[in-house]
Amino acid sequence: MTISSKELQAIAELAYLDSDGEESLSLAQEVNGIIDFVAELRQVDTRHVAPLFHPYALHQRLRDDEITERNCVDELEQLAPLFEEGFYLVPKVIDSGT
Repeated sequence: MTISSKELQAIAELAYLDSDGEESLSLAQEVNGIIDFVAELRQVDTRHVAPLFHPYALHQRLRDDEITERNCVDELEQLAPLFEEGFYLVPKVIDSGT
């Protein structure tokens, strides 16, 4: 399967991409190279190869799920100029423009 520069130009227009003639020809060659490479990959016999979820047989060491910071909302509430029902109240800084 190959893609012509005309087909590539149509795809570029659908994707709202701007390209000139020389760039379109070069891009068509690159895309055709990728298509050829994928065709080669499809021919490789992988029936006897076990699927991999990760390329390394190492296990990731995870930290313990423990609380490392204390809840300091009460202290922050004391520092805030306006605090109501668990929310910090701030002055309006963006005008809606209407």
